[in-house]
Amino acid sequence: MKKMIAPLLMVAVVLSGLNVSRVQSEAAENNPTNEVQIENPEQSTNEWNNQEDNVKISNGSETDTLQSNSDTNQTEKEIENETDLKAQEDIKTEESQNTDDPETTDCANSWRYEDGVLLHQDGTTGFGRSRARAAYNPNTTRTGIDVSYHNGTINWEQVKASGVDFVIIRCGYGRDERGQDDRQWYRNVSECERLGIPFGVYLYSYAKDTDSARSEAQHVLRLISGHNLTYPVYYDMEDDSTIGCDLTSIATTFCNTIKSAGYAVGVYASLSWWNTYLTAPCFGQWYRWVAQYNSTCKYTGEYAIWQYSSTGRVSGISTDVDMNYLIGYPKDHGAASSINIPDETQNIISYSAHVSDIGWMNSVSNGLIAGTVGQSRQLEALKLNVDENKGINISYQTKVKDEGWQESVSNNEIAGTVGKGLTIEAIRIQLTGENASKYDIYYRTYINNIGWLDWAKNGEQSGSDAYSIEAYQIAVLPAGNKAPGKTVYTYHTVDMEMEAHVSDIGWQNKENNGNIIGTTGKAKGIEAYSLSVAKENLGISYASCINGEWQQEVKDGQTSGTTGQAKHIEAIKIQLTGTEKENYHVYYRVHVSNIGWLDWTCDGEAAGTKNYNYPIEAIQIEVVSSDSDNIPEVGEAYKEKIDNVRYCAHVSDIGWQSSVTNGDIAGTTGKNKAIEALKIETDLENLNIEYTSCNKKDEWQSWTNKGEATGTVGAAKALEAIKIKLSGESSSEYHVYYRVYVSNFGWLDWTSDGEPAGTNGYGYNIEALQIKVMKEGESEIPELGESYREKGKGISYRAHVRNLGWQQYVENGNQAGTTGKALCVEALQIEKPNIEYDGNIEYRAHVSDIGWQNWVNDGEVAGTTGRAKAIEAIQIKLTGELAEHYDIEYRTHVSDVGWQDWVKNGEVAGTTGRAKSVEAIQIKLVKK
Repeated sequence: MKKMIAPLLMVAVVLSGLNVSRVQSEAAENNPTNEVQIENPEQSTNEWNNQEDNVKISNGSETDTLQSNSDTNQTEKEIENETDLKAQEDIKTEESQNTDDPETTDCANSWRYEDGVLLHQDGTTGFGRSRARAAYNPNTTRTGIDVSYHNGTINWEQVKASGVDFVIIRCGYGRDERGQDDRQWYRNVSECERLGIPFGVYLYSYAKDTDSARSEAQHVLRLISGHNLTYPVYYDMEDDSTIGCDLTSIATTFCNTIKSAGYAVGVYASLSWWNTYLTAPCFGQWYRWVAQYNSTCKYTGEYAIWQYSSTGRVSGISTDVDMNYLIGYPKDHGAASSINIPDETQNIISYSAHVSDIGWMNSVSNGLIAGTVGQSRQLEALKLNVDENKGINISYQTKVKDEGWQESVSNNEIAGTVGKGLTIEAIRIQLTGENASKYDIYYRTYINNIGWLDWAKNGEQSGSDAYSIEAYQIAVLPAGNKAPGKTVYTYHTVDMEMEAHVSDIGWQNKENNGNIIGTTGKAKGIEAYSLSVAKENLGISYASCINGEWQQEVKDGQTSGTTGQAKHIEAIKIQLTGTEKENYHVYYRVHVSNIGWLDWTCDGEAAGTKNYNYPIEAIQIEVVSSDSDNIPEVGEAYKEKIDNVRYCAHVSDIGWQSSVTNGDIAGTTGKNKAIEALKIETDLENLNIEYTSCNKKDEWQSWTNKGEATGTVGAAKALEAIKIKLSGESSSEYHVYYRVYVSNFGWLDWTSDGEPAGTNGYGYNIEALQIKVMKEGESEIPELGESYREKGKGISYRAHVRNLGWQQYVENGNQAGTTGKALCVEALQIEKPNIEYDGNIEYRAHVSDIGWQNWVNDGEVAGTTGRAKAIEAIQIKLTGELAEHYDIEYRTHVSDVGWQDWVKNGEVAGTTGRAKSVEAIQIKLVKK
């Protein structure tokens, strides 16, 4: 009874579908009323996948092997196969339509489907319309369509002639069942390949869990096996029945399965879904195909394709068709060149695969794939055949599960086993014969649960210790030609779990041994990572360098680095542990901003940079057997900038700043923020820098060195003075120079080699400093001067100013008098400094209408008071022991002139004979 109801239901659905009113609206070129209005999403970043290994594939699909070429007869055979499949599908459909599962009947419901019927949305119509007048994106480079059986039987020659640049073909829907293949898939893909129309594929998803998503990915891989995609595989996520499911995990399972098989992958969804459901950072790893029927696409993140209309008209298609713009160029969106096989080696080799549940598959030629990809069907035997007329032969060898390496065989002989159900785990291939040296033979293997390995060459082993090979690929090239792809990770020995925490992205998906974690070309640093190996008695430990300091080593899945602090890793060290470590080596390399990939290193050596402040953006790690015959070439993996001096300051309200070097300013100026602690170090060999600091209580700390902190952190105590000196075998060859910026004083003068810099008794903070380490005899050394001021122990002075009278005493370079008020200094007093040396300070003034007065000393008045006579010039000098140890420096601010240059030791400051009065003066005592 149920079987009788099913056909009746089918008829009812068709009849009701005929009555669905189609929305046949052309979007008015300047009428925005029909635009889909969606709020802008948060900015998202798309990581474009490099598909350098996405090469032309030609192998069987299940028991019906489809070989793709431009032969029309071959296409007819494929259509016959399609008819057989339809018959099987019709039986399956009839049996399954008694369920309520929309997947089994392709009864899609979404924003563009209603009970499996494709609705027509308002949008731009007419393929011939001007792109600028209909729908516009300034980065558009190609116009394409996407098609399914809904579009009927397509005349692809007319489509090509109409100017379509690319096509995305629906291959099927839902789980991996033949009844759920798209009924026009085989014809559509065959015609596109026959006519050379670039294409990608999509699958409509009904997945509500990761198991279904995995089956959907295997569905795609079954159908695209043997076909050469130019564009990615897209996962169509739109069905209403999946809302509320873990869409992130579902997409991750599907996309990772497709990516591991060697294909570019992306996700299709409406603008609303992208903004509402598909917002996790992981979606930035795959190409985005955004559907919004509008004059512009409102999605603010990066996207690869924009579906801008469902009502396009294209010659050769009798129905309305979805219209798409490619954003950027094909090479940026998963398009990859097939292996470039020169004419001279085009037909030099052919090879075939014996695959579980299939048997012997058709032979393929140089550069193509033998076996299956992503279908969990093991390779059990293989045969290779070379053109002996070229003066070459071939020797090849397989490693078989439970049997190990077999004896080598040659031209057209079987390697492996047939009928035993034993998988091949590794292969070696070598050309022989008199002309073998004229060629290189490259080959790679597709490993179950791992994916494609890199290319091995000329007898190297490719495969793994314990996993099944599913497919292999060979490229024979003239000797010296560039390899067809990467040649680093050719043999899988140990399973690993590696994951990276990347700035603005967070934790990425886990990767296995030999793969890359992080990103390249996106200026996003790795902030943390974790590593683990899945082998008994073998472990792994690793450490990270952040801000020039190595963190403590961690191991076996622990996190190295930081999260949530925006601190990038600059260098790493990795080594193996455990009783098995002698049987393996760990190789690794890093991609560094502003540099790119550094060379490989291994077994605990540093990789990255130090003192450049360059983030590591990506890491590649390989654990290989000690007896491996193909290991990375070790080179320059670590760059360290050699700084004469490097220092950093802990600043109030800021904390530790980044390190600066060789005379750069640490701290701040003009912000009233005190330096509270200081670290100093040098990279110079056999040289040590020692330093100490003093707080406002005149408490000097003990000398410290080698980047240890002096001062305090978290106690809100400012530094008031510092001392720095050199020690070590090379200390006699260098000098250290330094100066400080002090609140209320500004920059004090430079000093060197252990002398104090700063103040005492004033309660003023050091706010900034500069340090230089210079070689003995080096030119352009800083000029030394007054670097340290002690209250009550320096020189003090005061001025008598017209209309103001006597001012308060000031000290050590501060200003006495006024500026900008046109008030002259009439008299001056200078006190003898409170210093342990004998001697006096003497001074005299040149007074208007009087001239030079006699010398006075030790606080006596120079000039006049009460007579309205201005000082016009001044001379100051030291006598006795005081003059032997100090210089007296001074300068004047002169009316109509401003501040003059500093003079010293009895020289004239000011003017004579010009009737210009001194308005202010600064005086300081400088140790010789």
